[in-house]
Amino acid sequence: MTLKLHHLNASRSQRIVWLLLELGVPHEIVHHTRDQATRRGPADLAKVHPLGKSPLLEDDAVVIAETGAIAEYLLAKFDTVHALHPKPDSPDFPRYLEWLHSAEGAVFLPGLLALYTGMAGVTEGPVAHMIAAEREKAASYIEAHLSKHAYFAGAAFSAADCLMGFQIAMTGAQGGLANRPATKAWLDKVTARPAYQAMLAAGV
Repeated sequence: MTLKLHHLNASRSQRIVWLLLELGVPHEIVHHTRDQATRRGPADLAKVHPLGKSPLLEDDAVVIAETGAIAEYLLAKFDTVHALHPKPDSPDFPRYLEWLHSAEGAVFLPGLLALYTGMAGVTEGPVAHMIAAEREKAASYIEAHLSKHAYFAGAAFSAADCLMGFQIAMTGAQGGLANRPATKAWLDKVTARPAYQAMLAAGV
């Protein structure tokens, strides 16, 4: 059975599309569309997994939610030569693992909170200022790291770059990389990759 990825338009699940293309794994994309009023996913996602979130990966009887978990599953199953993730005994492995999960963790969270508070009209006050400070701290951390390393895991492109890509691409589209030359250089480099371009062509 071909892998089936449930993808929500204009969402972070495009990172898994990119990863699948980098791996060269045959897959089917099941497209889901957000509700225009609520910006939430459709109810039919809940028929696949109780949380009703995207991405969701189906592999025969296996259904997996959570981007990091899906990435680790795909890499363990289809990247046995470790082309896209360092071996556990590699000195790059701890760095790779941190960034793989930062894409949904502490580095990502301030941006998500800013989105939600912005939708609620909360753009001033102590909460908004705290979120802005956390976003700045995360962006500075990314810039400092990419000033020293070509990619998130070190010298080689990895799945960590795929997972960090969505957040940084969105920041770039909003003009947030004007003073982040290392981050901007990284983004230009990874978005030129054939698999990234193929991901865009898939209509995600």
